Amino acid sequence: MWGNDGSWVGSDARTIARAVTNREVSASQVLDDHLAHIKARNPELNAVVTVAEDQAIRAADDLDTRIGRGEDVGPLAGVPFTVKDLIATAGVRTTAGSRALEHNVPSVDAPAVAAMRTAGAILVGKTNTPEFGASGLTHNDLFGYTVNPLRPDGVARSPGGSSGGEAAAVASGMSVVGLGTDFGGSVRWPAHCTGLRSVRPTIGRVDPDGQYPGVPSGDHVLTNPATMHGTLQTIGPMARTLDDAALMLRVLSSRQYHWTDPGSVDLARLDITWAPGEGTVPVGEEIAAAAAGAARHLGARPYEGGALSEGNDLFGRLRAVETHTDIIELGTDFGNNIATMLADARDVDRRLVERLWAQRAELVHRLLGEMGDVLVLPVASIPAPPLGDEVFDVGGQSLTWSQALASCRAISVTGLPSVVVPVGSTRSGLPIGVQVVARPWCEHVALAVAARL
Repeated sequence: MWGNDGSWVGSDARTIARAVTNREVSASQVLDDHLAHIKARNPELNAVVTVAEDQAIRAADDLDTRIGRGEDVGPLAGVPFTVKDLIATAGVRTTAGSRALEHNVPSVDAPAVAAMRTAGAILVGKTNTPEFGASGLTHNDLFGYTVNPLRPDGVARSPGGSSGGEAAAVASGMSVVGLGTDFGGSVRWPAHCTGLRSVRPTIGRVDPDGQYPGVPSGDHVLTNPATMHGTLQTIGPMARTLDDAALMLRVLSSRQYHWTDPGSVDLARLDITWAPGEGTVPVGEEIAAAAAGAARHLGARPYEGGALSEGNDLFGRLRAVETHTDIIELGTDFGNNIATMLADARDVDRRLVERLWAQRAELVHRLLGEMGDVLVLPVASIPAPPLGDEVFDVGGQSLTWSQALASCRAISVTGLPSVVVPVGSTRSGLPIGVQVVARPWCEHVALAVAARL
């Protein structure tokens, strides 16, 4: 869709790529529109912490030249995208929101970033994140707070986290699509807070390398499979439309994994269950009602198993036995949140760690036996919170941000794919999203169900 001022800001990825490929508009013009929009909106939102203007201009010029020669430039030709500042970008500062990496400029792209560039997308900047993504609210000592572009009730709010800068950039039109990361809900919760669509893929669907913290290896940053963070965190797409999120996921999907078109899914044959929450933490009435409405629309049956209610607790117990060695080895100049996390870390009996991972394997097995083909549940207990708030009242119970994300954490620990799509809004106009969780490698099923909503 055209912006009201005749610019390409607000257009979806497919529309831009088609127009650029057909030479209806140059990649350079699309880029200019978005760079101007960043200059206009970012001072208010503080979403983009490093603008890759010079590199982006060169990339757009090169793309236009290649199109002029008749080359195939990919399905995201000329689409401006942003990347969460936890993910390595060649030649563009990548800080992970930490003073320890304030001047870090990688020389190699994360594979996910490389895949986007190969598909013709143009990197316009890096987006804010809490330090090392270790919070559900986006602020850090290096760059400060990111502000949600949505303010229907006049209250300045957080875009969630830890991909909050990415959500704010995409939702405000500063980029068309973006790359976030998801550990305990970090692409799902910000999508819920800003009315976006996002995908947490099956673990392994998207190459996880290039994320901080990780294992430095020459010019690369590798994922540490011995850590919970390295095992469960994944890179995922964020977009304003579900079609764009699906297109991104196909671009990002590792070649060794088969891709199935969501359009091939027969929804009438699916066994869909739903839950008003993960079962142990209260969920706001408006959010639970929106999930129930989505379930009715899908003809879902109530989830009646017991595995879901154990997931959040197991996520927390696994997190508690992390030593965070990958962070410690990066230096000592950390903010209060990371310093406290490191101070609380302790060595534990290896047998305890192995027992917890065994419990995780058993939990996944039971949940798959209980959930049917798809499980629908809320993203969080609350909508986008007021900026600076850290504790939230839900039904008379005080919740921290991590408790408010119990429904996300319960799914994270399983590694199952989850698509977030908005299904309603609160009385004050804040968006409400639901998770559509599918079985491993069945992102196409989750996308098909989400499209129905």
